[in-house]
Amino acid sequence: MKLNKISTIISCTILIFISVLLCEIRPVYSLPADDVIPLVDAEYYPAVHKALANARKSILCVMYMAKLNPKYTGGDEYQLVLDLINAHKRGVEVRVIFDQNVKFWEKGKKRNVIEKKSEYAYELLSKNGVPVFYDNENKVTHNKVLIVDKYITIIGSTNWTYSALRKNHEASVMIKSRSVALAFEGQFEKIERER
Repeated sequence: MKLNKISTIISCTILIFISVLLCEIRPVYSLPADDVIPLVDAEYYPAVHKALANARKSILCVMYMAKLNPKYTGGDEYQLVLDLINAHKRGVEVRVIFDQNVKFWEKGKKRNVIEKKSEYAYELLSKNGVPVFYDNENKVTHNKVLIVDKYITIIGSTNWTYSALRKNHEASVMIKSRSVALAFEGQFEKIERER
């Protein structure tokens, strides 16, 4: 009788152990998000392009650098700016903030020169009626954040440049969460007020 009980316990333990090995075990974290999607390197552009193309109500964009070449309109960085323009044209509320700053690393008169890294993107958006602003010139806005429809937040290291979208190792993430989007919307509004 005792041998039978020991045999049953060992059999159950082995079955549980095998079941655990065969099942995919994923850690569960308590996050205020419906989904979190890593956007590593080349994964960034198609995901962001799709999110902007599918936006229905609003897009807020804070971008450290959107460096466009007016002679090369076929690049992904150019297309992302066009995505903002197209969203605006179909009635989506789009607002964009780019970084500008004095050249604080220079000496003398050069220190007061304002550097605008996204000048052509700014002009293109403005010419097409998209509300676009520069941040406060005395503060560097190093953010790369998009908030789409008060639900999707895309944040990370990726600037809208040829190098960032084609050459660099970049790490960004798409977060589907109203509370996360709301937090970053508050940050957007703070930068907008301080300009």
